[in-house]
Amino acid sequence: MARAKKDGEKISFYVDRQVMEDLRAYAEEKGQTVTMAMERILRAHLDGEKNGSRSENDKEG
Repeated sequence: MARAKKDGEKISFYVDRQVMEDLRAYAEEKGQTVTMAMERILRAHLDGEKNGSRSENDKEG
């Protein structure tokens, strides 16, 4: 049986080559696809913003 289609949207953007290499390495280390890793990273960041728990790097901007 085929997997159900994900309810989502495609995005396309350029990212610094080193950031992409780091993201690929991170995803591989975690046993995730790059898409899954990006979704989880973004969700954690956005949830942190909602809850007011920002990192020191985020407080600068």
